[in-house]
Amino acid sequence: MLSIMLKKSKDEDLKALDEPLAGSWINVVNPSRKEVKFLIEMGVPKEFINSSLDLAEQPHVDEEDSAKLFIFRVPYLSGDELETIPLGIVFTQKYIVTISKKKTKVLEAFMNNPKGFYTTKRTRFLFQIFWMTVRRYLNFLFYIDDMLEEIEDSVMKSLGNREILNMLKIQKALTYFKNATYGNQRVLDKIMMGKLLRLYEQDEDILNDIMIDNRQAIEMIDTYLTITANTMAAYGSIVGNNLNMLMKLLAVLSITLAIPSIIATLYGMNVPLPFQRHPMTFWAVLLVSTFLMLISFYGLFRLKWF
Repeated sequence: MLSIMLKKSKDEDLKALDEPLAGSWINVVNPSRKEVKFLIEMGVPKEFINSSLDLAEQPHVDEEDSAKLFIFRVPYLSGDELETIPLGIVFTQKYIVTISKKKTKVLEAFMNNPKGFYTTKRTRFLFQIFWMTVRRYLNFLFYIDDMLEEIEDSVMKSLGNREILNMLKIQKALTYFKNATYGNQRVLDKIMMGKLLRLYEQDEDILNDIMIDNRQAIEMIDTYLTITANTMAAYGSIVGNNLNMLMKLLAVLSITLAIPSIIATLYGMNVPLPFQRHPMTFWAVLLVSTFLMLISFYGLFRLKWF
């Protein structure tokens, strides 16, 4: 899917175009062969397109002739799982081109709310996309924080597999986020050096704010990874402790239930026994067995076996 948009400094709304003009924003999602050919005609190197569409591509910057490529990874919600996908931003002589394999909320935010950015101010627009990406990471991290609190409350009450699976999903998402934010930070550092783009003082201030927010996201990810690791360890300890308590209870039940079995076995032998013809013998045996069971149960309780 390919769309061409333009917004100049005097415009209030984002305009859709049929053909690109100087300063246009060309957005491509999972392009067809025809669209790839169109991008190449617009000055986008084919290698840049392939890199942007490779889901395993890591954040980096590249330059070829007059075109510049900035790839960073953005958060992506796939069903109920969090992951990251690459987003390529290409500067050609006339256009800014965004390329991705899947639709991303980062770019949809600009399409749905076109205030405060202009496609003709490419460097500023690039920084705004970076900033929106960092905000998406922070929003997802706050969501993960709420999930961790829920799991920590339920893990003490439930020992099912659901809590373990949820923790594994969170750990997986945080690992993806950690790799992505560290890679994005390297891209930001290279831009900050001023060799790829000409930076004005206001641009440097914006970029500094973005880098601060991205570092905050990295610190939050490291913290949540530690929390998830500690929670999983605590979960394993709780499961092990409850299993030990269950085994102790079963051992106590086995010991106490063995007493009437022994007495019944002894009194059931096919030999003459005391009081075997007395009408109250059965009740006497039952009473003695119950009494001995209670005594043994109380003794094991006093020994703190359970």
